[in-house]
Order: sequence, then C-alpha cells, then structure tokens
Amino acid sequence: MAGAHYTRRQLFFLRNHIPIDRVIEKTSLPSRKIKGQYRFCCPVCHNFNTGINPKTNLARCFECKKNYNTIDLVMTVMGLSFIDSVAYLETLQTPAQTSAQTATPPLPASRRSRTAVKSNEPVAIGDIFRSLATPGPAAPTPLGKKENRTIMDLQNRISALEKHVKSLTEKMALIERR
Repeated sequence: MAGAHYTRRQLFFLRNHIPIDRVIEKTSLPSRKIKGQYRFCCPVCHNFNTGINPKTNLARCFECKKNYNTIDLVMTVMGLSFIDSVAYLETLQTPAQTSAQTATPPLPASRRSRTAVKSNEPVAIGDIFRSLATPGPAAPTPLGKKENRTIMDLQNRISALEKHVKSLTEKMALIERR
C-alpha cells in the first residue's frame, strides 16, 4: 500500500460515517452494555471504563484518557499503519456508503442556478438566500429602488458571511494539521 493517497474528503468520510461501534465489533474488541451504555475493552489499559459518542463517532477511555476515532482505533487494536488502517476501514463500508463517498461534490456557488437551489441537492445557505432575493427571469413586477437596494445589501452581507466562514474553515484546517 506504499504510496497510497487519500483525500481529506475520503478520510473525513471514513472517520465519521463508519459507526465506531461497528469498528469495535469487527476488530473483535471485547464489548458489552453496562447500565444501558455501550462499553468496550480499551486496547491500551484493558479496562471497560470507556464510552462512545454516536453523534461525534468518537470513543474514549476514561481510565487512560485516550480518545479514538475509527482510524486511531484500527491502528491501535490491529497494529496497522495509517494507510493500512484506512484500507481496512474501506472494506467495512456498505455499498451505499461507498457511492455516497464517491458522489460528485456540488458545483461552486458561481455555477449554481436557481434550479439547483430549488432541488434536493446540498446547497450553501448563501445560494438559497440569493435565489430568494434575486428575481427570476420572468419576474412579474419590476422592483423599485428600495427593494433593489435591500437585495444588494442582503447579497453583500451574505458575501461577507461566506468570506468569514471560509476564513474560519481555513483556520480550522491549519489547527487540524498541527
């Protein structure tokens, strides 16, 4: 597997969309329900003082304070390298997960039409606001100066928010790299 390359999107998908309890079961870690909570034997300290959070798809040992995502867990339990762990997780995907992971990403905002905004495809919130604020090609009544100014103000505010979100996303990516 030397030289294998995975995109951020693929890694994100493997970390967040393969349920961690399924990974625990597939790696044959001893597990059980204690007081209604799913517990597993920590691969580091071998205690059952553990828990999983299905919302974040993370696991934690409260004894040794080790946190696990799906990739970390496979690496620790099976003693695999990062690349081999990712390859193993790919084998656990269902066909629906595989097709969802390889689906084409949405078009950039500049290339989306009003039709795309109205469809069931994922769309940025700014595109939704723009579609509501921008008159369609067959607008029945022309907009007055006040409405046009309001729409332009709204579009400017949306653009500023999108720039701010992009800046925050870039900062988060830098933090993740550390």
